[in-house]
This record gives sequence, structure tokens and C-alpha cells, in this order.
Amino acid sequence: MQEISLIKYSPNLHLQLLERWLTSEDLMHGWGMPIFKIEDIAPWTEDPTRAILMVQNQKDGKIVGFVNFYQWDKENAKASRGTLIDPKYQNQGFGKAAIDGSNKYAFEEMKLKKIELYVEADNERSRHMTEKLGYTFDRFDPTKQRYYYYMERK
Repeated sequence: MQEISLIKYSPNLHLQLLERWLTSEDLMHGWGMPIFKIEDIAPWTEDPTRAILMVQNQKDGKIVGFVNFYQWDKENAKASRGTLIDPKYQNQGFGKAAIDGSNKYAFEEMKLKKIELYVEADNERSRHMTEKLGYTFDRFDPTKQRYYYYMERK
């Protein structure tokens, strides 16, 4: 598995990367979302129910993606999570490392009891990885064409 660090998002350091990724049709298709408008990205990052962690390759220090915890319900200790890895770094183990590392961060630092996520029906690779990493299948939404999963703190 790749050696990574998770770094808290900083607008001065990371906004341009998010702008590149969140305006990519291919990447947003993987999230099941339309592309972002540039002017909407900075406010999106400031949502108080969101925590963004940048995924840094420890070998060369490059930021290779990010993990987005959103709909963070502090009272009930749960949040949803999305992971995005730059296409140059996909299929190299960074996604798995980011999910493993962010699970630990969520349970230990954010004090979550439950992480929820969805995977687009046509994203077989992400579904396989989600299941392999121990997430529990919750349901399939035929209208949205999404599989929903969760992981609870042990």
C-alpha cells in the first residue's frame, strides 16, 4: 500500500487543486455529480459540516487527491465521506491508503461512530474496494443508481 499523509485542507495551498478536480467531468461523474462552478468551490469548502483532508504522497510530497467528510452530524457522531484521487495516481493504491487513513482519522480525531458513503452503480472498482475495506452494504437506490454503504466504529 502507498505511504500517505492526510493534511487538513488549506485554501492558500490547495484551492487550485480542488478547482481542477471539481471542474472535471470525468471525476465528477465518479461522484455522480455535475461539475462545480469555480465560484462555488471556495464556499463549498467553508461548510461547517465538512472536513477536507488532502492526500499527500509521502515519497515525493505531492498532493494526489482528497477525502471529503460532509454532512457531519456532530451530535450523532456520523458523516458521509467521498474520496477523489487525481487520475495520474489512480490504480496505484492511493485510494485504498486514503480510505484506510481517513477511517482512522474519522474515528479517532473526529470521534465519529459511523461513516456513510455511496458509490455510483457503474463504478465497479470503487464498489469492490469499499466492500474489500470492510464497509457494510446498506441499500441500492434504483432511482439514483447508487449503492450505499456504512462503517461503524468497533
